[in-house]
Amino acid sequence: MSSRVMYIVSCRLPVKFEQQWNRWHNEEHIPMVLSQPGFLNVRKFRCLSNNKQEVEYFVLYELRNQAAYDNYVKSEEGARLRQHYLDAYGTKTRIVRWAMCETFTLAK
Repeated sequence: MSSRVMYIVSCRLPVKFEQQWNRWHNEEHIPMVLSQPGFLNVRKFRCLSNNKQEVEYFVLYELRNQAAYDNYVKSEEGARLRQHYLDAYGTKTRIVRWAMCETFTLAK
């Protein structure tokens, strides 16, 4: 059984764009990404330590395995979705992406 992959995207943006970005991100961009093969779910977190000018979010996409992540990253659709983000908010946000494989799980 292959390990799950967490694709993490950090987004920093000025507070003045937060409401507009969240609406677009939640209603348009995230559903498009989540519809890709191998994506299982998404969770989004807002940092507690934001300042008055800038906020930071972490978006955690869970994928079935590394093969699903590799296929997404190498696909034309993956490139199109990354460009979709850049076209809409690339000049207004700073983003950093990580991909990590699961090494341990403990459930209560």
